[in-house]
Amino acid sequence: MELLQRLALNDEPTVRLVVGAGRAGTVAALDAKSAALVRLGALLSVGAATASCRVTVEVARAAGATDQEIVAVLVAVAPVVGGARVVEAAPRLALAIDLDVEALDEPFESH
Repeated sequence: MELLQRLALNDEPTVRLVVGAGRAGTVAALDAKSAALVRLGALLSVGAATASCRVTVEVARAAGATDQEIVAVLVAVAPVVGGARVVEAAPRLALAIDLDVEALDEPFESH
């Protein structure tokens, strides 16, 4: 809880430490897969570029995440970010997981 308090108070050394930790991949309370999936959710939420998503997808896969888990991240953030952001992010995520985006232009058959 001290960490959260320091962040809330904008303690500069703590903020620098946390931001640097994210880049280095050391998030103490989360395993590598969970940390990568959380990062991916944040990237998708803010409209990050495909290249950023792809790097994070690769880290998540290396940590054992499946494509289903990766797509589930987009579904998990949907209620928070809204439909428009999800539709905007879906093609970038598709490219990041090497899905054929040309197939996205084909009509979708509802079941």
